[in-house]
Amino acid sequence: MVILFSVLAVIFTLSGAGAVLKFGGFSKTFLARALAYSAGVLTAAALMDILPSGFRLNSPALSYGALTSLFAIFTLETFTAASSSSEYMEECEVHHLGAAALAAMGLHSLLDGFNIAVGFAPGTVAGLNVALGVILHKFADGITLVSLLQHSGRSRRSTLGFTFALAAATPVGALIAAPIIKNIPPAAEAFALGLSGGSFLYIAMADILPRLHKTYDRLIPLIFPLGFATVLLIHALGG
Repeated sequence: MVILFSVLAVIFTLSGAGAVLKFGGFSKTFLARALAYSAGVLTAAALMDILPSGFRLNSPALSYGALTSLFAIFTLETFTAASSSSEYMEECEVHHLGAAALAAMGLHSLLDGFNIAVGFAPGTVAGLNVALGVILHKFADGITLVSLLQHSGRSRRSTLGFTFALAAATPVGALIAAPIIKNIPPAAEAFALGLSGGSFLYIAMADILPRLHKTYDRLIPLIFPLGFATVLLIHALGG
């Protein structure tokens, strides 16, 4: 299951990237609504699946993991163009993406694979919700990545190469994390769940939702809780 959803994450990343290269991307309205739904799933998966599972194992370790994740991602984003560009909703001016920025993007993709593997540790229902959250935002990641690479002057061939390499980091992260998460003590698992839950909350609350406030789309407040409803539905179907 972990590998399957990691591969789906790659497919969604490449689909978003391919759409930009072939069609010039999607309308800002479509992207805003898709991201609102994604943010709802990410938030609900963190608060209903990942963090509660960690608190049951070891609440202090869970809290330290979440705090570590929030600090680490904030620091990571200072090295990427994405942290200073509202790439989903607005025009983005990027003249150069250096090695540090590309490395930070690769690490972000690697952590997405980690999140999928950790998400399945508490059980299948939690894993499905976590995987859905990762996959949905990977589509937007593909759009973002290609847009930034194109704006920075990369050739089409170079853009495709970097996009594929960064997308492939997700299953690599899952392959590394999956066997480890099965054989670690409860406190370490709780810390890992904190890392995962913290990253979900950061992506939803710090990256996506602030940009959606700039769209002034009246449907956004209705679409955002649909993400919550999806997580609840998966819980109901999973028993």
